[in-house]
Amino acid sequence: MYPDSEILFPYRAVKGLKHLRGPLWQKLVERVLQLPEDHPEAVAFSFLVMRLADCLHCDQGSYKAYLGCQTCSQRIIAGFKGSDEDLVFLYEEAKQDIERYLKEGVPPPTEHLLPVKVRPVDTVEMPDTLQQRKASADEEKSGWEVLDELLEELGELDEDEEFHEQTL
Repeated sequence: MYPDSEILFPYRAVKGLKHLRGPLWQKLVERVLQLPEDHPEAVAFSFLVMRLADCLHCDQGSYKAYLGCQTCSQRIIAGFKGSDEDLVFLYEEAKQDIERYLKEGVPPPTEHLLPVKVRPVDTVEMPDTLQQRKASADEEKSGWEVLDELLEELGELDEDEEFHEQTL
């Protein structure tokens, strides 16, 4: 019933992703296509697509399985809201996770196993003052911790208060 669906993103589907984005993405896909299927960089690329497409939650009854891995992955890559640089950043992160696992047996951090729905915080363009603040911050902090601090400084919008102001 679902001839093109597999449990996880298959290497054979990589070639269909090449022309969906700009030159940086195309170069990455070409590099991966030159590698054997079991090469750590090819595995990292598959890991990236699995995160983006949330393959771990795909099952035979889902719409994504009905589409098949090739179509699903093409829709995910073409529809990714970030830039090609964001995708390469996520690929490099996946590559580090795979290399660490192969060398040390350490699995990726839990947050790297979750599907990616937003742009990585570290690559989002910020005004100069925020970049300076981030640069001066402790290097041990993750992008998410920095974002949390910035949001606390800016204060959260109270939707009820904003609604009342608009109606007055």
